Amino acid sequence: IAYFGRAADPIGLAYWTDTAPTSTEAFAANMYSQPEFIDQYGDLSTAQQVNQIYINLFNRSADFKGLTYWVNEITAGNLELASIANDLIYAANDVDSDEYTEQHAEDLAVLEAKSAAAVAYTAKIEESDAAVLAYEAPATDTYTTGANFDEAKAFMAAIGSDNEYTDAGIEASVNTIIANGIQTG
Repeated sequence: IAYFGRAADPIGLAYWTDTAPTSTEAFAANMYSQPEFIDQYGDLSTAQQVNQIYINLFNRSADFKGLTYWVNEITAGNLELASIANDLIYAANDVDSDEYTEQHAEDLAVLEAKSAAAVAYTAKIEESDAAVLAYEAPATDTYTTGANFDEAKAFMAAIGSDNEYTDAGIEASVNTIIANGIQTG
């Protein structure tokens, strides 16, 4: 969700959870270095990349104070841009922090809704060989997301604390991916 704005593809998820188990920080760094992220956001400034991850995770742009904090920590070398999503997720979950605010609580609610939707979405894709085959990038040498990833991103962008997923909504979105078929690039 953080780096691509969509649910995981079942094959990629299986690779990262079964074949290459790693820490959450290392996993975040691996997602950051994927051609999909680099193609879409690699030319953005540090602030723009952090802001995009805020949008993907929390459905909002970073507030000035938060964005300045994270960018300064990255610039100072205290944090890595490659694993900043891990830090943002940790901050949203740190309910015992003295700095925990209503905005943190809202961010956590959005994150939880998006996480539940992503898990259900990936599971629905996995139910159908046609969906699994269609839910791949059409080209990776010159990365292209294609209509099916765009469909999944649009679905995830609509999920929030006040708009949780429904099974019918996921089924409709995955049926669109199946109908689009395998994308070519």
